[in-house]
Amino acid sequence: MRRLAALVALVSLAPLLAATGQGDSTTTTTTRLPGDPAPSGATAGQRTPAVGPAAADPKVVSTTPLSLVSGLLAGKPILPVPLADPFLLAEPDANYIYATNTTSANIPVYRSESGDTGTVEYLGDALPKVPDWTVQGFQWAPAVFARPDGTFVVYYATPQPPTTDGSPRRQCISRATSSAPGGPFVDESTGPMICPLDQGGAIDPSVFVDGDTPYLVWKSDGDCCDLPTIIYSQQLSADGLSTAGPPVELIRDSQPWEANLVEAPSMITAAGKYVLFYSANDWATPNYAIGVAVCDSVTGPCTKPLDGPWLSSIDFYSGPGGQEFFDADGRIWMVHHGFMPGQASSDGTRRLYLDALEFTGDNPIPRRVGRSVTLFTIISIAAAALGAAVAGFLLLRWFLRRRRARSAAADHAVGADL
Repeated sequence: MRRLAALVALVSLAPLLAATGQGDSTTTTTTRLPGDPAPSGATAGQRTPAVGPAAADPKVVSTTPLSLVSGLLAGKPILPVPLADPFLLAEPDANYIYATNTTSANIPVYRSESGDTGTVEYLGDALPKVPDWTVQGFQWAPAVFARPDGTFVVYYATPQPPTTDGSPRRQCISRATSSAPGGPFVDESTGPMICPLDQGGAIDPSVFVDGDTPYLVWKSDGDCCDLPTIIYSQQLSADGLSTAGPPVELIRDSQPWEANLVEAPSMITAAGKYVLFYSANDWATPNYAIGVAVCDSVTGPCTKPLDGPWLSSIDFYSGPGGQEFFDADGRIWMVHHGFMPGQASSDGTRRLYLDALEFTGDNPIPRRVGRSVTLFTIISIAAAALGAAVAGFLLLRWFLRRRRARSAAADHAVGADL
């Protein structure tokens, strides 16, 4: 079985933590989520299969505990670090997590090697230098395309070149390349890749590969300027370094709960449809939530089947958003960011959460089943362990009986000779 398509591969390696733990418990055992058959036609489709090399001896800045089981069972963050707008990439011998800039990195990147026992390595800045036309401190929502030639492209939002008329600099989308998933990525561009200033700019790129054709799904940043916010798909060149066609509108803000804003798109396919997930409302409040649209193709048309959000604030987290989806052993999984309960604000810390999805019949709108899948896994492991213990006990009893029987037979033979 190939390497899991994202972070959930680590479930097979991570410690079985207490359901209420935060990931710093002592390792006791390991667990692996079951490989249920994939629903017909369901695939995350975000990227081509990872084929590139891992970075050669990348520098490890620090390590942090990984809390997959407690995250799935108790709805807690799976990493205790800031991880806004997360993106995940799996390589043959390691998994990589990228996020919006922090105070110490333009694009922070984390890695967990195969065989890891519950910690993730922080590698530092995947984009240590931004191009001269932009500025540091505003590198948002990275997404990585694993190209068939074994190299990588990261797409990210960053400020446009300086304006001559004194108007504010808007966010636009740029790209950088690397021979290794951990970076360093190098942006040699002389200007943005996508930058519709008449719509407020562009942010939140997400890679979607339709067959062999890569697309970028992104948001026009109209909320900066009292303009509509629109989510587009746009075909990329085969190498991913430029666009290969005009943007095509998929959805725009149209429902009251969205509060005049849609953003953070991510697309999957299921039940013969293209399913577009997006975030909406004010990101720094508990009203931020995840919506869903169903499309006939990667270029639409799309409709919104629900009157409200697909996932909103619950007891475990507040303001979920920035979602991305990926395949893992026949199941589609989701990562998203969120605030811990009561912490949603512009000064709060967005952390990384994990969940599993389940599709029923021809319905392209999934249910979240991470907790039930994990409980099933734990029960299966417990049952297997109990079965092994019983089998061992019965085997030991059989061996002891055979030994006593042989001893008795030997004693009887000696007595007969006398």
